[in-house]
Amino acid sequence: MDILVSPNSFKGTFSSVEASNIIAKALKDADSEFNIKKLPIADGGDGTMDVFKYYFDYKSVKRKYKNPLGNLVETEYIILDDNNTAIIEFANASGLNLIDNNQNDLMKSSSYGTGQQIKSAIKKGIKNILLCLGGSATIDGGTGILRALGVKFYNSSSNEITKGNPLMSINKFDVSSFILNRKEINFTLLSDVTNPLIGTNGSVRTFGRQKGLKENDFSLFEKNLDNFSVLTDKYFNSKTKSIVGGGAAGGACSFLKVFFNANLNNGADYILDKIKYNSKILNKSIIVTGEGSLDSQTLYGKAPFTLANYTKEKNPFFIAIGGIVDYYNIKKLLKNFDLVFAACESQKKDYCIRNAKSLLYNVSFKVGKIISYKLRIN
Repeated sequence: MDILVSPNSFKGTFSSVEASNIIAKALKDADSEFNIKKLPIADGGDGTMDVFKYYFDYKSVKRKYKNPLGNLVETEYIILDDNNTAIIEFANASGLNLIDNNQNDLMKSSSYGTGQQIKSAIKKGIKNILLCLGGSATIDGGTGILRALGVKFYNSSSNEITKGNPLMSINKFDVSSFILNRKEINFTLLSDVTNPLIGTNGSVRTFGRQKGLKENDFSLFEKNLDNFSVLTDKYFNSKTKSIVGGGAAGGACSFLKVFFNANLNNGADYILDKIKYNSKILNKSIIVTGEGSLDSQTLYGKAPFTLANYTKEKNPFFIAIGGIVDYYNIKKLLKNFDLVFAACESQKKDYCIRNAKSLLYNVSFKVGKIISYKLRIN
């Protein structure tokens, strides 16, 4: 029996590569006769760069750049073996994993460090940049990135905004020093969500709380995103609020698509195409997927959901494992997966994270025994 082990990353614990190793070992321990293929996946969120490292030859570029609060941290991006394509992960320099969200001051936090990485790649002569948008700590509409690349932002007093989060006080911007005026770069954006820039399912109301934003500040941030949207659309004759997935990375997706004239892709679809996933599925394959939390966000285009739809014509048997599972959405989840399991049933997040490895192994072993039993009775 062929079993494809294809988890997304388990945020806060494992990359998708690490998770696939744990799941595969547990399945093999449950039944040594399983033929297991490890095919970790990603969707443009944190851990996407690790998936590119898994499948492709690359060179690593490590430098110290600014984290969301302006402190220097070691960052990494990779250059694929064609020497002409850089993979940059938003979360690597501007991610929530770099700071305690209790200390995250979204009025000041900025994506400037990611802009520094992009600038570094451009200076190396890279012509194609793939920017993975998930896992951000910021709600700055990508203004930090743009500022690092030469776009100047001004407040209502016509003073240039040279630090912090420009989104909070933009009155106008100037692109005369924008690095892309002198360099022709092909940008591809990978989004792990379909949420729009503004609204009930938008960047602020869907993702603000997990970044540490207080609910009474939601309206302020939406107002500022709307203001930047108006300024951008007037200058570029664009429609930033209509971009599907534009709410990714604190609204950066909408604005970077326009400023960069970028191609925007569903991250999971892009990666599944890139690794030719469907060619690896045999008749009656079982696919085991999963991620840190199987919940409503999973249904907005996260990797396990996308994988289920991507492989639908091959009709595999689909098993999804969540670090935790939101049982309020179990009926919707079961429309996409044949079986759903939670590694941790505790309400205590610290317990789930602290024991993540053993919990994931144990539930995967259980899944293996179920598969083995199913095969015997059939």
